[in-house]
Amino acid sequence: MKKKLSGLTTKTKKKIIGIDYSLNSPAVCIADESFEFNKCNFFFLTSKKKHMGIFGKNIGGIEHKEYKDPIERFYNLSQWVLDIIDEYIGLYDLEVYIEGYSFGSKGQAVFQIAENCGILKYRLMDKRIDYETLVPTQVKKFASGKGNADKQLMYDSFCKEHKNNLMKDFDMEKLNNPVTDIVDSFYIAKYGFDKNKKSN
Repeated sequence: MKKKLSGLTTKTKKKIIGIDYSLNSPAVCIADESFEFNKCNFFFLTSKKKHMGIFGKNIGGIEHKEYKDPIERFYNLSQWVLDIIDEYIGLYDLEVYIEGYSFGSKGQAVFQIAENCGILKYRLMDKRIDYETLVPTQVKKFASGKGNADKQLMYDSFCKEHKNNLMKDFDMEKLNNPVTDIVDSFYIAKYGFDKNKKSN
């Protein structure tokens, strides 16, 4: 994304990155240790024209790149994540967290999800970017108190914590992506940071 978001204005030594990785609506949260909403930057990919652009000061969405085959699609997705992370390499200590598989998918989608995430993990490793994979139920429990929380409960927890109405920002009547993915990416980053802080 060429246009700069303004959420990360305070210089800190560490940035925490949460990646809600998917084929259709991935999202990335870049946070500092305060996890204040206005100090985070959020990025997402979308196929909906109305969701492309800057929302507020710290949420940006761009269109998926075209692709000829699944592997090119997976490569494009991983490159999008790496381009975001590249802006922070060398400037900050990075903690990178990816949500693990939910095992809810069936059929051919299972293989595509695995291949897609595998390419991202390989490319992170190839660039020597350490990352940790988090169990989805643990992220949900951390965010909402329930390991089987649905998207609505996750969103309600986010709104209660931050007093932000993302659905209003995106002019949504029904909860859907990219809002749900933005919320997930935030809690992936926050849970990963909290988990590691307690273990150190």
